[in-house]
Amino acid sequence: MKLYVQAIFNSLDGEVNGFQGSGQLCTFIRLKGCNLTCKYCDTNYAQKVKDDAETSIDDILSWPDMLEKVTITGGEPLLQKGTEVLIYKLLQKGVKVTVETNGTFPIFNTPEDYNLRFVVDYKLPSSGMEDKMKSEVFIELRSCDVVKFVIADFADYYIARGLATNKEWSKAKRVFSPAVVDQHDYTGWPAILAQMMIQDAKILGDVQYSLQVHKVLWPDAKVER
Repeated sequence: MKLYVQAIFNSLDGEVNGFQGSGQLCTFIRLKGCNLTCKYCDTNYAQKVKDDAETSIDDILSWPDMLEKVTITGGEPLLQKGTEVLIYKLLQKGVKVTVETNGTFPIFNTPEDYNLRFVVDYKLPSSGMEDKMKSEVFIELRSCDVVKFVIADFADYYIARGLATNKEWSKAKRVFSPAVVDQHDYTGWPAILAQMMIQDAKILGDVQYSLQVHKVLWPDAKVER
């Protein structure tokens, strides 16, 4: 079986991953192709498959620098049927796996003690894709998984706050992440969002703030970092 792969590279997990969180050393497997077109997408180069040659799962698994923690991202990794096979083969190797997905595909039904975590985006109005969200995806999430809200403005924030404080909506952990316009300046919207969360601390409870560390470290990177 083969997959369309954009890149395989080692870096830091720049944000929440369901395990130890941002800063963890890991191998990224970025797959190609996406079924959404979010307005703030920062990986447009991985949205389309085109006629690129596929990479076999065996070749992916034999990548010589692979670490014990892997993040599978995209594009949208669950768009490709072979992704599930790749995940289970990585788990069989004893690798911890995080899958970053966009809220339109169901997760795999696995026990919480598996070394598998899903970080699922809930697309808010600023993305232009909120109508694509499937409520059953978020209901199915486990307590070890994560729902990530990328928040670009006040309207996004209040919708995210309403969902994040609804305990019946999903068992997963909730995380707020600011949409960043200027990667050289985090004193604007990212700081405003953090301050709003602090002011609403009693309402939000255990909702977590997450900044994309890789964008802070390498603000001028155009592709992988």
